Order: sequence, then structure tokens, then C-alpha cells
Amino acid sequence: MSTTKGNCNFCDSKDVIVINCIDLSTAFEQLFDLYGPSPDAHRSLGHAGPVMLHEHLMAYWPRLFHISLLKPNMIKQLVNQIGRGWEQYSDEFFETPKEYGTLVDSPSGPAEDLQLQWDMFSDEIKKRNRFLIGKKIDTERLENVFERLVINYAPETSFYRARISDDLLPVENMGKPPFDHTTPGRANPVGIPYLYVSDSKETTLYETRVALHEGLTIGHFTAQETLNVVSLKNIAEYGPFEIMDRGFELEEFILVRPYLQRLEHELSRPVRKQDVHLDYLPTQYLCEFIKSLGFDGVEYKSAMNSKGYNLAVFNDKKLKCVGSVFHRVTNLIYDWDPK
Repeated sequence: MSTTKGNCNFCDSKDVIVINCIDLSTAFEQLFDLYGPSPDAHRSLGHAGPVMLHEHLMAYWPRLFHISLLKPNMIKQLVNQIGRGWEQYSDEFFETPKEYGTLVDSPSGPAEDLQLQWDMFSDEIKKRNRFLIGKKIDTERLENVFERLVINYAPETSFYRARISDDLLPVENMGKPPFDHTTPGRANPVGIPYLYVSDSKETTLYETRVALHEGLTIGHFTAQETLNVVSLKNIAEYGPFEIMDRGFELEEFILVRPYLQRLEHELSRPVRKQDVHLDYLPTQYLCEFIKSLGFDGVEYKSAMNSKGYNLAVFNDKKLKCVGSVFHRVTNLIYDWDPK
């Protein structure tokens, strides 16, 4: 880790921590080794046309470079300079279209076997068998992956939960519902309540889908002890070095990433009024499996607030509602696509 301060030759930032590009070559060579020639990047990015190495790195690992400060041509120069310390460096490698070699050589698509398992399992649990499932998912592999996606929230971390109400509800009424009033949700089966909380007041307000002029009470929860939750939010935003720090081999993560994104989508997609309860069964099974591994909960991206996330907490004793505030909605703003 560099401690030298200076001016960046690429983004023109002044008096910042800088490092020689060659000194990054060892870290990046694991990335470079993954790539091979390919006329397109369909397997990894869904692109039908050619994709240069720097373009692929920007698209697949969106937080690898500071894109708001570095334009694509700067990133191209930066990647080339880093590559000059790589033993296999050649101008041709950095000037021809690339794709992950492991995906090009694979006879099937990335994580296709896992996704096929999920599709077959989902179809069976919804339509044919409920408790004795023949088309099981690979729980052993999932357990191994989930253990490396754990996030720990320290004591006193704040979370929020909202309930539509005409007046202020006391803190003792802000917890999970009693089992005999528990309807099925994206994470919990009927009759088995989980405590659903959000990262912010804004997120929990959106999640309630409160109407104009309706009132709601927002409870402020704090963690009473460390919460260890499996994180299935923003899978695509993990960086390569963060992934390796979590114990993944890069090739392994590249293969399993589409499957994790599928699970993320299943948990995060909005629940509509016309959805039937059977649609929840696969994700309920998934969350119950995570609970059986001893984790306190699972977190996933909010479908209603793109910047927020939610937690389904299995062990609600680790959270305490320390206050509640009543609000009334005075305005709603909608966005839509296409305009």
C-alpha cells in the first residue's frame, strides 16, 4: 500500500496518494490471465460486438476504476501501463477484443447448470411437490458461497421499519407480527414471522407503498449485538480484489456470479398485488436454508428504492426498537420509462 502523495497523471487529482503503475502489475496479472481472444463478450456481458480489455474491465467490475474521474481513453492508457509489468505483456493483447477464457471454453453458459437447477426446483415446489423435493438445488455449493458473502453489522447499527397507521404506534408494536397473523412474504412462509427492516427511513417508507395523505409510524431499531447476515445485494458491484479478499478464486466467482444475480433478483423483485403466494415458495425455501446455517438474516436490494436495501431478520432478539415517529405523506413523486 502506497503512502506517497503527489499528483495523478491520469485524472489530474492533486496532492493525493499515488502509486507507480508497474507496482500494480502483480495484483492485476490474475485478472489479465483470465482473458482470451473473442469476437464478442456475449457470455459475460451479453454484448454481441467486440469488447476491448479496458472496456470489459469497466463493465464487469464497475467499481474497479473511478469512472467519474477517469474517461475510457484514460482507463485504456492506465490498464496498458499496468500491463507493462506483466510477464506476458504484448501490444496485441491490449488492442484486440477479449472475453473470459473460461466462459469461451465452456460448452454451456455461465452457471447454467445452477440456474437450470433453480428453474427446475422452483417449478416443482410451486406445482408438483411441496415438502419432498426431487429436483433439489446444490445446497452444499450454496453454503460454501454464502459463507463468503456474510456481512457483519456491529452493535448499535441503525435499521428502520414502518407500519401504516392513523396515529403514532408505540415501540412495542413495531416488531414482527404474531405467528397467527403472519402472511407469506418474499422471505417468510405463512405463520413464520421474520422481522423486515430497511437501511433508512426513506427505504422503509417506499417499501410500505403508503398512499398520499396516509399516515405511518417509522420505528428506529438498533442492533443489540453483532448481526451476521448473508448479503445478496449488489452482486455485480463487487470488485475483483474484494472478491479475492472474501476467499473466492476469480474464475470461481465469474462462473457463479450469474446464479447469485438470479437469486438477488428473485429476492428483490417487487411483490405485486396479482402475485400468488406460490411465487414466494422458492425464495422462502432459500431463506429457510440460510437460517438453518445459523445466520441471523439475509439482505437484499430494495425493489422500491434503488439506493436502499432490506434485511429479513430471522433472530429478531438481536434488534431492539428504541423509538418511533409518526409521519403523514404530503406528496408523491413518480418516475416512469419510457418518458
